[in-house]
This record gives sequence, C-alpha cells and structure tokens, in this order.
Amino acid sequence: MVRSSTGKKRDANRTKASILHAAITEFALRGPAGTRVDEVALRAGVNKSLIYQYFGSKQELYAEALNSVLNAITERSAQNSQNFVQGTGKGDLFATARAFIESHLSLLEAVPEYPRLMAWENLEGGRTLARLPLQQTYNTFLKRIEQMLRPLSERGMLKPGFDLRHAAQAVIALTHYFIIYRGMIEHLFHQDPSSQQTRSAWLDYCTNMLIGNLQLENPA
Repeated sequence: MVRSSTGKKRDANRTKASILHAAITEFALRGPAGTRVDEVALRAGVNKSLIYQYFGSKQELYAEALNSVLNAITERSAQNSQNFVQGTGKGDLFATARAFIESHLSLLEAVPEYPRLMAWENLEGGRTLARLPLQQTYNTFLKRIEQMLRPLSERGMLKPGFDLRHAAQAVIALTHYFIIYRGMIEHLFHQDPSSQQTRSAWLDYCTNMLIGNLQLENPA
C-alpha cells in the first residue's frame, strides 16, 4: 500500500512533536549542558538521527523547546491578563495585589517546565533567550502590574522614582522561588511547600512585601 504525502507529513509532525515534548522534559530536568541527545531520543522513542534531521543540532532543539514553553506561557498569560482586568476593582489593593501574584504563581505551577528552563537558561547567560521573541510575554506581564498598581498611582501613593520593572522583577523572583526552591523550603525552613497553608502564607507575605516597597507611608 502506498502511503499518501499527507500521511507522511502527519507522521513527521507527530514525530517532531514527540521529540519536542521529550526535549522539554529532559532540558527542564538536566539543563542544556547536561541533556544528551541519546536520552531525548530514548524518551521520545525515536532514532536519534531523526532529531538531527528535524532540528539540526542539540542547541537548535533546545531553542525550539524553550520557545515552545514560552509560547505556552504567553497564551496562558494572555488569558490571565483578561481575567485579571475583569476582576480588578472588586477588592481592596491588598486583595488585588495578592490575586495578581497568585495568578502568576498558578501560571508557573501549570507549566512547571517554564521556571526550571528559565533557571537553567539564566545560569547559561541567557544567550538562547536573547534570540527568542520574549517581549510579548514581558509586555503583557508589565501591563498586568500597571493595572494592579493604578489605584496607588491615581491617588499619588507610589514612592518617588517608582520603576515598574522593579515590581515585575520582584514578582518573578518571589514566585519562581516558590517553584524552584521547594527542596530548600522543605528541608532548610521545615515547611511543606505542597501544603495550602504554606502557599497561602507565602502569598500574604509576598503581597505585603511588594506593596510596602512601592507605597508611600504618609501620602499627601
């Protein structure tokens, strides 16, 4: 039986998707330096020659894996932004800020490969990241923070020299910490990172820290 070109293309797409999924898992576990093409091929259930055929090199496969995860985060972030804007104004500033931080933490929990890959990538100097179209995700994230802090801004309650980028970096650092450093939270600080109580207390603390560093104590 002669297989159609459409069938071959479908099989090729399926194989590429399987390789990419396996690569995301391996790179998230071991980083770009520690990942071996042989292990990706084994996880994907393919001959490793197909990896070079479809992706060219391990570095290009890593770039595709990183970009794929960034795309997944961008899509989820856009939905989060829409939900956040619709819910803004339904509570006080603390409640709004906490909901924002929790939405970002939930985003990382939904795509756990993202914080791990970003940690590895930054340890490697961020060279691959610089090649990828990350700006859309970052701009969406900044807009969500701007929306959250608008009540403070409109009432003249933000500290002089306030830089939105610092708020963005703080939220990223705090939420990534809770995902990446779960072993430290459990074994050094003797807290259960999987418990709702630990998660809730961490969100409360992060919210107070963020607002305290942005808000004037005695606004005019």
